Amino acid sequence: MKLVVTGHDPNGTSVFSHAGVPPRSSSPGSFDLWSTQGPISMPDATDPNAPAQIGYFPVEGETAFRIVRVPGLADSPTGDFSGQMPEDLAKHFEADDPGMHTTDTIDYVVILGGSAELELDDGCKELVQTGDCVVQRGTRHAWRVTSQEPLILAAILIGAKRL
Repeated sequence: MKLVVTGHDPNGTSVFSHAGVPPRSSSPGSFDLWSTQGPISMPDATDPNAPAQIGYFPVEGETAFRIVRVPGLADSPTGDFSGQMPEDLAKHFEADDPGMHTTDTIDYVVILGGSAELELDDGCKELVQTGDCVVQRGTRHAWRVTSQEPLILAAILIGAKRL
């Protein structure tokens, strides 16, 4: 995978600040492409080789752009992937209902490969497949992979304040 980040030179001219491997990988096939903290200004002074270090889920005033790979059923027929999650992600999941979690984020998600049932806390499920889009608005939910191949998604997460 190649990540391209644009920016400005000292004269304000558009330049390619980074073109290459993403600076951070959170797990095999998953990449933290970009993240921000605090007020955003232009030109953006963030080092293109070291986006802001934030937790897995951004808090109010933070954003994150990720590619996430969840193993398919061929990798784990039981669908239990808890041992394969980064610690910062795993701590958000409910022990008594594996896969269910709630975050204080608005998430824009595009399914790039595979399929899953997106389950909400009332037990309702919606099948999402390659090309589908999801806007996740801070609700309790779980992604239940239904395909043999991995579920691959692109996600932009925006930290929010829960009222």
